Parts: sequence; C-alpha cells; structure tokens
Amino acid sequence: MTRGQRQGGSALIIVLGIIAVVTITAGAMCYTANQQMHTARVTRETLKARLIAESGLNKAYNEVRGDFSKIDSCAQSGTLGDGTYAVRTVTALGGHPNRAQIISEGRCGIGRATVSADLENIPIITSEGSGDANFIQLPYDLQVGGTLDFAGNAEALFELIYALRDLTVRGNPTFADVVSFFSSAGIDIKAGNIDGSYEIFENQPPQAIVTAVLIAAINALKEYAIKNGAVYDSGDEIPDSPPGGVAYCRGDAKKWSGQGTGCFIIDGEVSFQGSGIDIKSVNNYPALIVLSASEVKFNADAEIHGAIILPNASFTVNGHADIYGVIVVGQSARINGTANLHQGVGGRGFEVPSAESVKDNVVITAWH
Repeated sequence: MTRGQRQGGSALIIVLGIIAVVTITAGAMCYTANQQMHTARVTRETLKARLIAESGLNKAYNEVRGDFSKIDSCAQSGTLGDGTYAVRTVTALGGHPNRAQIISEGRCGIGRATVSADLENIPIITSEGSGDANFIQLPYDLQVGGTLDFAGNAEALFELIYALRDLTVRGNPTFADVVSFFSSAGIDIKAGNIDGSYEIFENQPPQAIVTAVLIAAINALKEYAIKNGAVYDSGDEIPDSPPGGVAYCRGDAKKWSGQGTGCFIIDGEVSFQGSGIDIKSVNNYPALIVLSASEVKFNADAEIHGAIILPNASFTVNGHADIYGVIVVGQSARINGTANLHQGVGGRGFEVPSAESVKDNVVITAWH
C-alpha cells in the first residue's frame, strides 16, 4: 500500500468518525427535544385536566350549595373546552347524613387529574316576619261565644265587648269612659251606676269566636313549645319558666300550680279553684290557652298578665281577681264580685313567635 493510499484511508476514517459523532449528537439532541416536548405536553394537558376537573366539581357544588337533597343528582359528566369531566359523589360521609364528598375526574389529551371536596350541610335558621307580622289583632277586648253576665261591682276597663247570645249588666260595675256593647241577641243593662258613656248594638250579625287566624296562632304557639322541648303530659310536670317561654300540656292539668312566667297551653281539664294563681306572660304571648271544654274559674287574689284564650271553655271570675289582657271565651262567661279586667300592655291582641325557616347552607370543609 502506497503512502498516498494510507493517507487517504486515514482521512476517510476521520471523516466517518466525525459523521458518527455528529449523528449521535444530533440523535441525542432530537431524543432530548422529544422528551422535553412530551413532558411539556403531559404537564400542559395534566394542568388542563385539573382545571377541567375543578370546573366540574365547582359546577356540581353550585347545584347543591343551596339544596343538599340534590347531592345524588349532581353526579354527571360533560365536555369542557378540549377535555371532559366526570363527577361522582359519596353520601353520608363518615356515617353523617349532612356530610358528603364530590369527586371530579378531568381528562385532556393524555392528561388526567382527580380533585375532590368534602362537604357539610350547616343549615341557616332565620326568623320570618317581625313586629306587626307577629301580632294577632282581635276585634274585641272581651269576646264570648255564649251569654255574658256582669254582676256585682266588677271593673272592666274594656272598650269593645261582644256576646254571641244575651249580654246582661247588673249591679254597679265600672267600665271604660266610653264602652260599646255588641250582641247578636239582646242586651239588658240594669246597672245602677255606669260611669262614662256607653253604646248598645243589639241583634248584630253573628261573629265567629274561633277564627282561622286564632287557630293558626294557637298552633304556632304549640309548635314553638314542641320545638323547644316544652311539652308535658300532666300539670305537675309544667315548670314555672318553660323553655322558650311557652309550655304545652297535652293531658290533665288539674295538678298544675297555676303559677309561672310564660304562655301556658292546656289540652286537658284544668282547675283554678285554689288561691295563689299568678301567671305573667312573656313577649306579649297569651298568658293562658285552655283547649278543652272546661269550666275555667278564677277566684279572689288570682292575677293574670296576658291574654286568656278559651276557644271551647266557659269562664267565671269571682272576687277580686285581676286580669290584664284580652279575653276570648267559646262558651258563656260570668264576671262576679269585684273582679278587675284591664286592657293588656299589648293592646287588643297578642304576639306569636316568629316563624322560622331553615335554608340549606352547604360548605366545603376540605379540598383534596
């Protein structure tokens, strides 16, 4: 082999080596570039998938945040941008009926992401209405569904008095400066001394004693007592100060002391023959509501501050009993002796508790 041939072979080997190095370098650079492009794509599409998953979760959350009962129906799938999402739910999370979890999976190209949120329903309780909305206006200071008889030297500082049947005034009673007597039957006034002036309205159209409004008010007070756990089976269980200010006795209340601060609702029989009757209403609620067809009697030294509502009972006041508030009697009423009847501080009516509404309030307690 000549010298020229040897030099040409060496040059060829060098050229081939250079080509090999360049080829390897270019291949490595191409591979690296492809890997970087793939990684960037995975990162980009995974980020998109997560954003899509979060959007699906937020969409589901917005459906249930005000109505927790929709937690099952919010499981859904859909398309968003160039990706898709699928939402599923887990209810009664941890065995708690007011807890749940929303799980959302997002997909975009080769990107996958899953997000989830723990939810809890913390209801908001609000009161509906206030002031005039809670005041039950009554048409009369004293309204009786049978005969009404004033006897003796009773004092009734009422302005509007109504009896469905005959209304009789005897003895020397005292009334307000201006009093109006209404009756769907006759009115017989034999009083020896009535101060001030009075008007007589006989043979008036019959007036309903127990109206739908009155029934609704009584039911509202009963429901308020039930909500506060102030429901009792007998009179000896009734506390002097019931929770929430309203007590509801579903049974016989003859053993009740007849003393307390609040509104006392009696379903069964009741007796006030003894002494020491002292009832003071709260929040201008009625002082006493008797729903049975009892004979409700108050004797001397009884003192009641608040309305008395007796839709089915009869009513008798003897001696020097003091009553402050409107009176509604389903049957007959008799006012004897030196009993005193006064308008209550709330005017011609009484208050009922504000109605409450419960609104779902679903909050996110944890993100995953």
